[in-house]
Amino acid sequence: MLKIINICKTYTINKNNILILQNINYEFQNSKLYCIIGKSGDGKTTLIEIMGLLLNYDNGQIIINDKDVSKLNENNKAMIRNKEIGFIFQSYYLNPLMKAYENVMLPMYLDNSLNNETRKHKAYDLLSQVDLKGRENHFPKELSGGEQQRVAIARALANNPDIILADEPTGALDSENALNILDILKNLAKKGKCVIIVSHDDRVKKYADVVLKLEDKSLKEVTE
Repeated sequence: MLKIINICKTYTINKNNILILQNINYEFQNSKLYCIIGKSGDGKTTLIEIMGLLLNYDNGQIIINDKDVSKLNENNKAMIRNKEIGFIFQSYYLNPLMKAYENVMLPMYLDNSLNNETRKHKAYDLLSQVDLKGRENHFPKELSGGEQQRVAIARALANNPDIILADEPTGALDSENALNILDILKNLAKKGKCVIIVSHDDRVKKYADVVLKLEDKSLKEVTE
């Protein structure tokens, strides 16, 4: 599903090179929920942005669905992101001038085979799947934080990606809403998605099939 091979990443700060990731190797499978933990500054967000083809890296390979995407140009990377990867962030990044269903429709506009009626129908269906039936025509400011995050999840699913990457998806939510979001993500994994969550939230570990720790520039499974 998603395989990373010898991924290295260095940042240059004040002319000093700082190695963040060194020879990171792992193979993520479908139908599993992964949780990546680690201290602040250890490179968790850097790693998930690299896996999502949002950030360049020094060397290594990324394999998505048996295809080496390491050397694709930016346009082809964008196509892979749109079709095969869904992103969920702590900040919901919803367009405040668009209704919930319109926000969900946004990624679908890159698929020219769909007309607007089909896009709207799909958006309504996805919002129903995340328990937002009846809220489709609400603007983000009319929704709670938990509801906005569910809109963001529906948007991440707009093009039926195989891989869901979530960076601190519960970080801005209260306990009840956080658990609701984790239930949704767990069910997505059960339905065949590869779900990878970066989080400081200890509750995520209870939902994970595999817990990974990023420490000392390397990624290892937590077995205890």
